[in-house]
Amino acid sequence: MNRLVYLSILIVLIASCGKEPPEPPSKPVEMSYTNLQDTVIHFHRAAKFDINGDGAWDVLFITELVGDPIYKVDKMQWLVSSSFYANLPVNANESIPVLQMDHQIPVKDFSGYSWYNASTICLAQKIIGFDSSYWDGDWKIASHNFIPIQVVKNRALYNGWIDVSFDASQETLILHKAAISKEAGRDIVAGK
Repeated sequence: MNRLVYLSILIVLIASCGKEPPEPPSKPVEMSYTNLQDTVIHFHRAAKFDINGDGAWDVLFITELVGDPIYKVDKMQWLVSSSFYANLPVNANESIPVLQMDHQIPVKDFSGYSWYNASTICLAQKIIGFDSSYWDGDWKIASHNFIPIQVVKNRALYNGWIDVSFDASQETLILHKAAISKEAGRDIVAGK
């Protein structure tokens, strides 16, 4: 009987040796927040922000009017640009993801998007033809959605987000707040 008990204990010990102990839960990422004070970007207006507080702008919101002679339309565009030391996640269609609250923002490329610096992306645009006009763009109905951004400092990557809304009836982009990780190389979640 004693042999059976010792053999059982030995088997349990051997079986448990191959298992790694569970990882302790990671501590929440400490973030630095910037109140963008619901800045409104009307057409022909712009705003730039220093998200990480180093004195240089990281993100710029601008508008522009583009004439398209092939389709005989004008396009009133609302754009976001990142600086040389800031990245936006861009896909093959040259758009950025419209993130919801709690969506993960990884340090590495993710789900069809690659981080690129000095990018300019059209968020929404009003297409104006001779007879009609309509809105186009992934952000045309954004309501407290999040633009992921990544700032590069001393070769380290700091993830962040910008909380924005778009009001097509007022033809405005509204910038609510922004946040950037205080810790390099950490994945974060939008809105937290």
